[in-house]
Amino acid sequence: MAIAPISLDGELIGSLNQGDPSPERFHPGLDTVLLERLALKVSLCLSNVTAHEKLRFFAFHDPLTGLLNRRALDKALAREFSRAIRYHRPLSIVFIDLNHFKQVNDTYGHETGDTVLQHLASILMQEKRETDIVARFAGDEFVTVLADTVPDEADRFICRIEELVQDPVPIAGKFIPIRFSYGIASTQDGGYKDAHALLKAADTRLYQVKQKNKKRRLD
Repeated sequence: MAIAPISLDGELIGSLNQGDPSPERFHPGLDTVLLERLALKVSLCLSNVTAHEKLRFFAFHDPLTGLLNRRALDKALAREFSRAIRYHRPLSIVFIDLNHFKQVNDTYGHETGDTVLQHLASILMQEKRETDIVARFAGDEFVTVLADTVPDEADRFICRIEELVQDPVPIAGKFIPIRFSYGIASTQDGGYKDAHALLKAADTRLYQVKQKNKKRRLD
């Protein structure tokens, strides 16, 4: 048997194994140059495949949180909206925006802010169903698309998320509170001509909630 190491990005990930029943086929005295070249070509091929897969992944995913990005969200939401209208099924969207996120970055640094975003993203992914879609819309904004879900069910979903972030998150020896505002829109509201209009309605309701909270603090 002849065994040659296979590497990926400088790390050993396996081996290329060749066997032959003849004792003359492989033995320690043979020149291994061709075998080493073959193993190198296999390693390069694996590296190219991995790089290609990474490019495909990041074309549709946010590199920080691993969630779908806005480009992928637009496509997925359009598909789900068409399906909901065609089969007369409810579809709800939750638009989420972190409260005082700039203050977190300014006080604790952007690395801590990134960890906060990752923490919320992981909770959203943990609580969603297999058919739901979670995306990072932009900055500290997230969108959850809930298929076959009426507004009351969407509200219960987001209330579970609020409960799970009640306790401050321990990051680098500090405890960072996470609070967010949200807006919900559903096809059951009626009058939405396309997925973009539904998403805009959820965003508008989020804005209204944030303005109401801001006014309440001023009062």
